Amino acid sequence: MQEAAKKKRKGFTLVELVVALAIFIVIITISFSTLSRFFAMRSAQEQEMILQQNFRFALDKMAYDFRQASGETILIKPDSNAMGEELQFNTSAGTVTYNLGDGASSGTYAICRKVDSSSPQPVTEDMHQLVKVYFVRSGGKVIMIVVGNLEYFGKERTISFSSLVFSRNSPNESPSP
Repeated sequence: MQEAAKKKRKGFTLVELVVALAIFIVIITISFSTLSRFFAMRSAQEQEMILQQNFRFALDKMAYDFRQASGETILIKPDSNAMGEELQFNTSAGTVTYNLGDGASSGTYAICRKVDSSSPQPVTEDMHQLVKVYFVRSGGKVIMIVVGNLEYFGKERTISFSSLVFSRNSPNESPSP
């Protein structure tokens, strides 16, 4: 009779339940870890894309304004065959200055554009990733360089974008070879 009673019992033992639960937890942990890395990577890529868009927009705006430069003396800053953190040139609208300015909130920066004595206007969004803006001049050519830092998984990565722009030729500022 005891054998018949044993055969009729169906179900799981406590050991089987613990083993099944342990396997389930391992699978959930691996899945969560993989999804977490995926979303972190996606977030980092989106952050880089936003930074690239801001940099491209700023470089396009600066290049457009610089191509419109006119007058006897086009470039004011930086000096010839020099590098600086400010670009200043003459246009029909007045003297235009580009540089890195403090953003609206602490620790953020924006590339700013100023015409004559007006207040600087941001060209980019306020970004904590924006590090520096450099302008390298050689005759009537200017290389505009924008530098930023991104942090991926605790590691810092430096990104830079550059654009070579020629001013209109004037007798005093012909591009050097």
